[in-house]
Amino acid sequence: MVKSWLFEIFSYPYDPDPAKFDPQLCKELYDWKLDSWVAAEDLGFDGVFFSEHHFTPYSISPSPNLLVATLAQRTSRMQLGVMANITAFHNPRRLAEEGAMLDHLTGGRLEVGMGRGVDEPEFLREGVKMEETRGRFEESVALIQTAWKEPVWSYHGEYYHYDQVGIWPRPLRPELPIWVTALSPKTVSWAAQQNFKFTSVFSPTDEMRTIFEGYKKAAAEAGREAEPTEMGVCRNVFIADSEQEARDLAEPAFDNLFATFKEAAVFSDLDNVPAGYEHYQSFFRPFAGDSVSFDALVEIGAICVGTPQTVRDQIVSQVETIGCGNFLLWGSFGNLTKDQTMRSYQLYGEHVVPALQSLTV
Repeated sequence: MVKSWLFEIFSYPYDPDPAKFDPQLCKELYDWKLDSWVAAEDLGFDGVFFSEHHFTPYSISPSPNLLVATLAQRTSRMQLGVMANITAFHNPRRLAEEGAMLDHLTGGRLEVGMGRGVDEPEFLREGVKMEETRGRFEESVALIQTAWKEPVWSYHGEYYHYDQVGIWPRPLRPELPIWVTALSPKTVSWAAQQNFKFTSVFSPTDEMRTIFEGYKKAAAEAGREAEPTEMGVCRNVFIADSEQEARDLAEPAFDNLFATFKEAAVFSDLDNVPAGYEHYQSFFRPFAGDSVSFDALVEIGAICVGTPQTVRDQIVSQVETIGCGNFLLWGSFGNLTKDQTMRSYQLYGEHVVPALQSLTV
């Protein structure tokens, strides 16, 4: 069985000038997005992952844990989580407390995602040194896990120090499922060694297979066998009733998405990235130019667009090639409307969810 998840980075799709921000349009956007997430449960999705981004219209989800708490009250079955809380932007004790609260509020449906972050403009605006993110990330995760398990604990690292403290409440489950977003081989290997689940995005399907093989190898070296259920791939997906309609609606929406993505995420100087981010020089380079080819992204599998049958076959082929047990659908992006998004989700639920549920990877 391959699980289907919604993944949400939702942009403010109107005028990007901060002086022209429209609170009413933003409120309407939140309202229909919430409606779409509630509908996803009835459509057979297994869960929803929200995202954390700051300071630009690329995303209006700076505090995704609030979205988890909100959706928990309107659903009963789906798993709910964040992919991912960026640990360098948070006090880890506070993240541990929020995770514990959310485990109670979701009735044990919480999935915890954490990442070190990669979007340079966010770190510059926050004043956090990117050279420190890996150390802060690994310390934060270790501290959070200890806080969930131990009534009273101490922690002394390079960045965080606590003596004889405890959090109230602790979670329903002492070991919450942890996900890591990863592209660099070092992070992928670390996730496997820590027995964390992980997802990846944008890379071509064949490269994804290589990334996942690296995860399995690292897990084996740590003395365990990695399962497909521990791995997920995230893709932009849009489905319509005809190939032409899907293309006509999806391509301008992608243009809108990647225009904001370039501003919010890509390094200003790809030849001189912060230490520890060298892997991302090649990853970001295609996005650094004036345009990203829609057809090229379809060709490498980063985008799945078309009729229900076309998209079903694309996704089934990808998860079989990659060997993963989770598919994350980034299906609401750019300037797609509520009706367009909801129709795409409906068609995915009718045609793709059953195909993935019956699939053995």
